[in-house]
Amino acid sequence: MAPQITDAEMLTLAVMQALLGHTNEARWVRHAHRHLHGMFPYLPGQSGYNKRLRALAGTLSWLIRTLAKETTVFNDDVLLVDSTPIECARSRE
Repeated sequence: MAPQITDAEMLTLAVMQALLGHTNEARWVRHAHRHLHGMFPYLPGQSGYNKRLRALAGTLSWLIRTLAKETTVFNDDVLLVDSTPIECARSRE
């Protein structure tokens, strides 16, 4: 039996999730069901979404790398790293 949602649609949903800043998968799936149902005739539930994305991990990695190559900073010598700030001078004796 063929999947009810294509790989391309799944990748589109994953990119939309990232671009719209949804970090919680369950909330994203609920948001998609409420607001994107017209664009996607079938939307899986959270477990189906999770399983399909895990199965598409290699394709998603390729897509991210391909899109990154199109940016001006892909071959830049400077690497920026963002991390959680660490407070100083608060250590216990």
